[in-house]
Amino acid sequence: MAPRPTKATAQGLPATTFVIDNGAYSLKAGFAPSPGSTDADALSKCHVIPNALARTRSKRTYIGAQLDTHVDNWNEATFRRPVERGQLVNWEAEKEIWDHSFFQADTSRKDLLIKSPKDTTLLLTEAPNSMPALQKNADEIIFEEWDFGGYARCIGPSFNAFNDLHPLFGNPIVKPQEPNCPDPIECLLVVDSGYSSTTITPLYNSYPLDRAIRRIDFGGKHLTNLLKEVVSIRHLDLHQDVKIVNDMKEEVCYVSKDFKFDLEQTWKGNRKKRASAKPAEPDSEQADRMDTSTNSAPSKPPPPTDPSILIDYILPDYFTTKKGFSRPHDPHASSLKRKRDLATSTTASPPSASSPSSSETLLTLGPERFTIPEIIFSPSDIGSPQAGLAETLMQSLSTLPPLIQASMLPNILLVGGNAKIPGFRERLEREVRSLAASECLVRVRAMEDPVRSTWLGGARMSWNTEVMRERAVSKAEYAEYGSGWVGRRFAGLEMGKGTGR
Repeated sequence: MAPRPTKATAQGLPATTFVIDNGAYSLKAGFAPSPGSTDADALSKCHVIPNALARTRSKRTYIGAQLDTHVDNWNEATFRRPVERGQLVNWEAEKEIWDHSFFQADTSRKDLLIKSPKDTTLLLTEAPNSMPALQKNADEIIFEEWDFGGYARCIGPSFNAFNDLHPLFGNPIVKPQEPNCPDPIECLLVVDSGYSSTTITPLYNSYPLDRAIRRIDFGGKHLTNLLKEVVSIRHLDLHQDVKIVNDMKEEVCYVSKDFKFDLEQTWKGNRKKRASAKPAEPDSEQADRMDTSTNSAPSKPPPPTDPSILIDYILPDYFTTKKGFSRPHDPHASSLKRKRDLATSTTASPPSASSPSSSETLLTLGPERFTIPEIIFSPSDIGSPQAGLAETLMQSLSTLPPLIQASMLPNILLVGGNAKIPGFRERLEREVRSLAASECLVRVRAMEDPVRSTWLGGARMSWNTEVMRERAVSKAEYAEYGSGWVGRRFAGLEMGKGTGR
């Protein structure tokens, strides 16, 4: 069944709107729902598709959504991603993914199939401060390759200003929006921590303040690569198993509330101190020396180990388990595994398959769980000269007038895949509050689904006819004024022609 067309956005623009949040790890796509739809109904039209081509060990190539449905074994799989460092640099691969996902009737989902691009307006996201040459490539391909009837290329974080954030922030800083024609929030600071990088974008009436945009070159990809190196050195060589390590990161990693304290708990030297915590009975001479040395302070005992830090992760074997999973740490299971490995190395007979854990490949993870995400907050831990996330956020605000700063700090929205890491939002809010002026209100919030929140904002933006007149261009305008004018229009420099102001 064809999607219901939304209200006509502007003169010369098709009424049906298709929104694509083209991320580095996945693309979020779907037809915009009719105005006034609830967020739950709108998100039911949004689908998350891997934005990659994958080649497995069996020399088979899979495209887009096939990565979720057709691949049974991720060992030694290699990936080709069109987006690198936040920039869409490989349109050859991206076109193959889009054709497979949106334009081919035999491979596209029914609710994602674009049957008539000339009767569709496309809303496409891009990273802040994209290269002009790459922007021009995108504009030409959209209009000349697929022949869309309307098109708007916007910075991804700006879509979030049209979301209904009143339940997150409340009055009086953020006012409720009209459901059928949402207006953008006046002041919003969007922290987008995705796969390639982390960007900080202050928005005023949904328009980015370019001079205040900041970027940290660390994202989910870097966390996965670092975890891969650490696990390969400490446990098992997983250099060729990027997908397995990425699933491991999403399953077990968290951001520590107190990094130094958690690190002390998992330090192996403290385990030896705890084992010998009960000292031997001192003789009389030692007792006299202890009595006379009252000026010396007693040594601080090591902190007790928190059992929740250690966790067992079971790697997939692709026979009984297709995806890795975690469970609470069981020291007896770890001991049995070590004994079994020792037995198999000294005897020729394999272990009994009737043993519950005989076929499991088990990794006991401890400090790896919280030291990996720490590099976003403290890049100097791995030798990077970049500032941490909270410091970079304050650097962004320092370029704005004090009144705007005070309006941005209570309205910090966290989006992107890394926003789902437990403890990420709380840690950012605590660090920003410690750096901001004491009289300023600091609030960091995240929507229930931070991965699809940008797409949802774009879908809601399509309901606002005035905004679409300002930001979208039609195919006739592109043919009349050319790609140079379209680029200036999307940059906000050309508003005197066409359907704009």
